[in-house]
Amino acid sequence: MTRPSGREHPGSQPAVLRTREVRDRALCDLDDGPVTPSNRTDLTAGTRLLNVLLASMVVSALQYEQHAAAVPAPSARPLADFLRACADRDRDSARLLAARIRQLGATGEYDPQHLGARSRIAFRAFPDGDLTAIVTQNLVGARILVQTLQEAVRWVGDDDPTTRRLLERLLETKEDQAGRLSAQSAHQQAAREHPAARHGT
Repeated sequence: MTRPSGREHPGSQPAVLRTREVRDRALCDLDDGPVTPSNRTDLTAGTRLLNVLLASMVVSALQYEQHAAAVPAPSARPLADFLRACADRDRDSARLLAARIRQLGATGEYDPQHLGARSRIAFRAFPDGDLTAIVTQNLVGARILVQTLQEAVRWVGDDDPTTRRLLERLLETKEDQAGRLSAQSAHQQAAREHPAARHGT
């Protein structure tokens, strides 16, 4: 009877516990650093995906900064502070992606001439400080990245656990941003529909 694929002989050790085999595999292609034969990811496609996410995070961070600068003060100061905090988080996310790309043997692509083309976020500025437009634009951007990160996590699967964990951390951050922006959007809509309530009358 044929055994299911990937099963070991009864009583045998899992491959990961066979010291000589693990050592022999680790000695292959030492220049690849942390990328060992057990990493089954298509590295070319994987690093391309990570560079798309990196570009999206950079553009998202720049958009947050632009919008924070356009927010009228002081009445909307808390929103401006939140947008700046989101920009900081996205810059940190871009750095983490660039570091992982480097570990996988490629280079994070920061060339500003190509960032916009690779980004899944379409940059828009609102110099008139339109709070509704600013919140909506950033909420759409956060939701786009949530979807993109979810698909990326599914694509990586179990082939590269380190990259998957990184993507899951970034996904959690983006989901938090989307949730808070959604609440801000609802608050602004309520204020438009019931302006008297905003002034306590």
